Amino acid sequence: MPLAWMLGAIVANPVVRTELKMTSFRAALLGRTIGYNGAAAIIATAMGLPAGIVLGRGRGWLAKILWLLLPAALLMPSLSYAYGWSQFVRLTRPVFRPLGVTFIPGGVADTVRCIWSLAAWLWAVPAGMVGLALRRLDTNVQQQAVLDGALYRVTFRQLIGPIVASLAIVTVLATQEFAVYEPTGISVVATEVRMVFDTGAMSSPDNSIAAPGFLQGGKLSPDQAARAAAAVATAMPLLGVTILLAIVAAWGAGRASAAEALNIGPWPKILNAPLWASIVAVMLVILNIGVPVWALVWSLKIPFSIANMWAEFGPQVQGAIIVAVIASVVACVAAFSAAARWTPGLIALGGASFLVGGQLLAIALIRIYNRPWLDWAYNAFPVPVIAYVGRFGWLALAGGRGTWSRPWQELRDMSSVDGAGPVRTAWSVVWPLAWPALVAGGLLVGALSLTEVPATVLLFPQNPQVLTPTLMTWVHMARFDPMIEASLLMMIAVLVPAIAALALTSIGLRAARRGWK
Repeated sequence: MPLAWMLGAIVANPVVRTELKMTSFRAALLGRTIGYNGAAAIIATAMGLPAGIVLGRGRGWLAKILWLLLPAALLMPSLSYAYGWSQFVRLTRPVFRPLGVTFIPGGVADTVRCIWSLAAWLWAVPAGMVGLALRRLDTNVQQQAVLDGALYRVTFRQLIGPIVASLAIVTVLATQEFAVYEPTGISVVATEVRMVFDTGAMSSPDNSIAAPGFLQGGKLSPDQAARAAAAVATAMPLLGVTILLAIVAAWGAGRASAAEALNIGPWPKILNAPLWASIVAVMLVILNIGVPVWALVWSLKIPFSIANMWAEFGPQVQGAIIVAVIASVVACVAAFSAAARWTPGLIALGGASFLVGGQLLAIALIRIYNRPWLDWAYNAFPVPVIAYVGRFGWLALAGGRGTWSRPWQELRDMSSVDGAGPVRTAWSVVWPLAWPALVAGGLLVGALSLTEVPATVLLFPQNPQVLTPTLMTWVHMARFDPMIEASLLMMIAVLVPAIAALALTSIGLRAARRGWK
């Protein structure tokens, strides 16, 4: 429904179609957006390569810890993570000042800080993709490359697909985040979309988040329909680029899975991750995860206490947990249903809903449900749940789709030979083996719902209240104890479903292997 609304807003609104024409301002805005977030993707991919080598070729305790830490860190709130880096900059300002580096809001140094924050947050994506690709490579080819003295050259050639896919995926994810750029007034497409929806005027040099006086207020328009259409028009050029990047990512991921049918054989010790990769990976974990968290804790003027934080922010955190749990349950139902009977096109539909971004998804839902007879959904939890499942539900669907791969299909065929139908096969064969992975997909949707910023901020106010919109208000303050406390509390809260999802995924893989045997 949101995707259909967006298409209708373009077709039915002549003003929107007129604004789709590329002007110099729109071209500069799009170029700036791709440039900033593309730089973040390059940095993230460069940092992810050493960790990916450890994830793919490591066989000890370090690789297991990295498989736990990196996905969990990726689920941390981007808003809180970026605030941690801003606190680090504040604490280290005496170091930068003699070098002539000043972090003026919206300046060069501040822009670099935003790019680095995104790269340090998203570096787990290329690390995971490279690690999974390395685990699927043919060990015979790898050992022959060692004998020829060309291991790194051959490995890099085999990893071109995952590396290109990582660059595309990180760029798409970075372009959807406005919370990193907006506090200092940096103009990218994501910040302009929110500004346009707030003001109702088309994005232009005179009506931009970077325009003087906008952060103190701007032109307000009560016409919600016009504001929504203007936001769609502002985002359309970036959506075209996003589609191209999604195609590139699909191509790269396809090349990464080309070795899936190979007989990889036993793992030889000569292919273990080198010591330098392990050292660099540990240093990157300390830098990208430890430093921003340390900066938040060190910036606190009051003693760190989870009990005090819960007493102050408990109702908002409880509200966020309630909405996330409901979204997780809905996602689990989708995953189990997809494992029982697969409908072609579900992943494509879920992926398209994700690619449009949280802001446009929220705007579409506002226009669909903001009606008196739908007040029960609009002013309660259903609309946020729809937004979160619409944005992240493809993860749950991917878990269900995984049960239709070749090994699972053989089990289904044997069950059908015994006379079982699709439902009986799912109940007796698929679900008993696949339930950990299916539940893990639902938990991931719940964890991401806790930390989603773009959709949550636009759907505010909510009932029950959640914490993210309040964080977005406080993020503009340089050093604010409630913001720091709430950020740390959200980081701790999201670790619970994240770790549970990872543990269930591991259990599910082992159970599936036993079932296939």
